[in-house]
Amino acid sequence: MTPTVRLPALVIWLTIVWALLWGDFRLGNLLAGFGIALFVVWVGRPTDTHVTQLTSFHPVSAVAFVGYFAVELVKSNLEVAWAVIRPRPNLNTAIVAVPMHVASDGIVTVVANAVTLTPGTLTVDVHEPGGDTPPTIYVHVLQFDDVESVRRDVLRLEQLAVRAFGTKQQRAAIEHVVADARSGGGS
Repeated sequence: MTPTVRLPALVIWLTIVWALLWGDFRLGNLLAGFGIALFVVWVGRPTDTHVTQLTSFHPVSAVAFVGYFAVELVKSNLEVAWAVIRPRPNLNTAIVAVPMHVASDGIVTVVANAVTLTPGTLTVDVHEPGGDTPPTIYVHVLQFDDVESVRRDVLRLEQLAVRAFGTKQQRAAIEHVVADARSGGGS
């Protein structure tokens, strides 16, 4: 999708979401939603920022991302609840540097927020070296086992986020990283 198609598509998508939230597809509500969508796109697009132009939306992959995130959310809630009610909590906390593989502000934001929303983990910082070099996120983990398991979990989130919201090039790059990780070539 070209940038000239993406912004109108975003406005249409936001208008549809507006109508779905209100449960009203009458002309007046659609026009109100259209006006609000235009305003949101105008306000949410700061000068010299082209994040909207560098992403895509893949609905089936987005559902997979949300499903995986929901399962992880339930699992981590149970783990944190168990840690809290145990007679002698055995917490082993750590902060782990996790290098990202895609240099996209949007993808990094989705992954960092997903990490933070999951109980027992928190994104502490995002170090952006600049240019096309992917950033590193720093994750605080409440129940730390080992560095590689934390990195593997974040890579899985990144992979699903890129599949859902990444460009064709980003999707190819992350699949290459995942294939290397599976074959033991590292990340």
